[in-house]
Amino acid sequence: MNYLKTFLPYLFGNKIGKSLEVSIPKPIPWETLTFEETLMFHVLGNTINQFVDSLNLMSLSKKDLYQLFNFLVFFKSDKQEFLKLKFKNDYLYFLDAITAKALDHAELQELLDFKNNTLSIFAILKKERNVPGILVIRTADGQFLKNNRGSVWSIPILGMSGRGLSFNHSNGATPCGVYSIDSVMPEANQKYEFGKFRRLIINFIPESHNELELLGLIPQTHHHRSWWRPSVVGRTLGRHLLRIHGTGRINFNPFSSHFPFYPTSGCLATNEANLLGIKKFKDQRHLLNALMEAQGMVPIEENESKIHGLLYVVELDDSLAALHFLT
Repeated sequence: MNYLKTFLPYLFGNKIGKSLEVSIPKPIPWETLTFEETLMFHVLGNTINQFVDSLNLMSLSKKDLYQLFNFLVFFKSDKQEFLKLKFKNDYLYFLDAITAKALDHAELQELLDFKNNTLSIFAILKKERNVPGILVIRTADGQFLKNNRGSVWSIPILGMSGRGLSFNHSNGATPCGVYSIDSVMPEANQKYEFGKFRRLIINFIPESHNELELLGLIPQTHHHRSWWRPSVVGRTLGRHLLRIHGTGRINFNPFSSHFPFYPTSGCLATNEANLLGIKKFKDQRHLLNALMEAQGMVPIEENESKIHGLLYVVELDDSLAALHFLT
């Protein structure tokens, strides 16, 4: 059983308020659990405060501390305040990330205008991740890729967790921030899960002193803002295997806010829906082709592995109408 996928949504995601449909294993295999799973089971068993009392808090890693902060709501109030004060700097950084404000038009425009001399993808999402956003491509010379009609090339993109979890949990939504695009998976396997086309490999920017490497990829005016910090917290928490991919799964609910998209376990989803056999979307294929063309390569399978660049995942507090790149 994947314990995190089973029980985390019950505590934090789209099963809040519903009865637990899967029984907790007895006995609990404590020796096989990660620290996150251990915390989760202690919450389910109402023993979380006693467990924290048993810990040598000063031996905990920053990853462990962030996991503790994730479960802070389940601690007694005095325990919450104790942890917030004892690890004040770490807690404030964590809090800054999970409460980060979406960018306004001017802030997003600054980011879009920032020249990094690298092929860049911008996934522009709403704070409410249950609706698709938009993905655009900027070439290394700072120009946005255009389609054959002369408009900015774009596809819709979904950054929603299928389990209703926020970025700071396993299988949560894709954290906002800056990432490297490091080629594609060797083959388009697991087509039901990931679609017919190869998925893009997305990696966190490696940790550096005061995050100087990451900060060098955003405007200086954004250094004091918080929108990029979720990716730092997500990296510390051990989020991994982030991808941009399609799916062979089908959204059978035409009334869902993200129809016809199917949400993921934390990746960015492109549209591969087949609508009533009338129209088949191949946005992952279009994205791979567009990225190769943006790098001056012929869009053929042999060149897919040469795709490299940066990904900016951002949330916008309003519509895209005022952005200059759309003109």
